[in-house]
This record gives sequence, structure tokens and C-alpha cells, in this order.
Amino acid sequence: MKILIYGAGTIGLTYGWLLSQEHDVEVFVKESSLSSYQDGISLFVKDLRKHEKSYRIHHFAPKLVTSLINHYDLILLTVNSSQIKQAAKELSTLTGKTRILIMQNNWDITEKTLPYLDRESYSLAFPSSVGGGRKHGKVKVIIFQAPTLIDEDGHHNIIRRIFETCQLNCKNVPDLAKWMKVHCLQEAVMAGAIAESGSFEAVLTDTQAIRKLILAWREGILLCEKEGISKKAYKPTKYLFLPLCILIPVLRSFLKQPLTQEMIRGHLTSGFQEWTDQYQEILETAKKRDFPMPTWQSYQPFIEKYKQKNQQKS
Repeated sequence: MKILIYGAGTIGLTYGWLLSQEHDVEVFVKESSLSSYQDGISLFVKDLRKHEKSYRIHHFAPKLVTSLINHYDLILLTVNSSQIKQAAKELSTLTGKTRILIMQNNWDITEKTLPYLDRESYSLAFPSSVGGGRKHGKVKVIIFQAPTLIDEDGHHNIIRRIFETCQLNCKNVPDLAKWMKVHCLQEAVMAGAIAESGSFEAVLTDTQAIRKLILAWREGILLCEKEGISKKAYKPTKYLFLPLCILIPVLRSFLKQPLTQEMIRGHLTSGFQEWTDQYQEILETAKKRDFPMPTWQSYQPFIEKYKQKNQQKS
């Protein structure tokens, strides 16, 4: 199979490297970025499927392309949420000829892809097998035992075969777009809690911060119900309305797990902007529906201050 990776970030490069074991993989890059990739990419990988406890360096040197030519069996679209509209526009010329697989967590993917891509022209997946971040050109990645989630549409069996040929387990999820909305909540609300507390470490030690996080998260779940998604549909959200005296210590224990901490810190190095974008999108949806989210909204000034502080550092 010939596969194009459109989005040369952590997720795209890692899936590209994994898929290149059995498929012909090319990576799309902009002309201005070509020199950064010409000698290949060093991936620092910890593969939990192999029970690895430390990172190992792997060199990935795919063929690079700077223009879109319609000769691919599959295109993996792995850009971040702020780039999805432009990417959809650029890929619209290939619709009906090449299957596009959008691999991204997103609050409302349909709104972002229209009018360039209709829903029949692409499939959805969530890259739950891979996580990490990128800092100073260094791509640091964890490969999880968790399967990649694939929307249960008319193309999912073909996509599964492409992935499973490379020892990437997959799981079909009916209406994955709804699952993504729910998953977006936990990243977006974490952005608010970290921004208000000043750091992830501060959240871990502050019972009131965790309490507020849960209350804001609950507001998000109720908004999802307005969007037609049952609060009992997915884990862990169906447990979020248990008493706070139970939830607070359970959530703190989860956040203190070494792997959870490593993942969140990885996202903070390169993905915090995407979390805050999701936070804002969710808030805008609530305003359109005239649905009150006072706890959620109270994070907004802290997010703005946190972003400004980080911009000054960089």
C-alpha cells in the first residue's frame, strides 16, 4: 500500500514510521521546511508493547514530497486542530480518488472540514496507540498497548488491515466523532486547571483544584448531552457524577501515575495550544446553545494569562 502522511508532527511521523515497516510511506512537508527533514528524523521511542522501560533512538528517513499527487491508497491527515481547515482545503482535490483518514482529537471535526470535505470522503481515527511531544526538534514518543480507534464506517475493515499488518492493533468504535467530543473535554478541562494552578504539579497537590476540575468536567458532559451524547455512553465520564469524596482521591491517584504524568508533561511541551483551542471551541458551543457553564468559563482568564506567560518565555 502507498500511504501519505499529511502532518509531520509527533503523531504523523510515528505512525508513518510504524506503517513503513510494511507499506510505502511518504511524508508531505512544506517547501520551507524541507531542509529540516532531508536527513531523516530521529524518533526517541519507548514501546510499551515490547515492555520497554527506556527510550530508544530510531531513524526514520521517508521519501518527502512537497506537492499532492493522486497516487496514494491512503492519506493520514495528522495536523493539529488549528490547521485542519487549511489541510481539508488542500486535500479536497483528491476526494473520491484517495481515502483520507483523519487522525486527530477534535470537538467538531465536521464543522472544520466543511465545505471542503464531505463526510463520505474521509474516515476518522483516534491515535490512542501513540503519544508524546516535540521540543527543540526532538520527537519523544510512547507507543501504548492501547489500540488505535477507528470509526465504524464502510472503510474500517480495509484500514484495519493496513494497520494490523504492521502490528498496530485497532478497535472499531461506532460514531467515533461523538467519542471524540467526550474525550476532548478531559484535555480541555485539564488546560484550565493547569492554567489556574500555574502548573500540573500544583494541580496534583491542590484538592480544591481537582474538585473544580471535576465540576467543570461535569458541565462539559451535560453540554455533550445537549449534543445528543449520553453521559453514560463512555468511560470514564459515566462515573463523573459519583460523590466528590470518591472522585477526588481516585482522580488524584490516576494523575499521579508515572505514565499519566509523562503523557501530560509531553503534551504541555507542544500541545497546550491545541488543548486551549478545544477549551474555547467547547465554550463557544455552550454559548451558541445558551447553555451555562460557569465553572468551565471561570478558567478563561487564567488560560489567557498562562498562554501569555509561556509566549514571553519562548
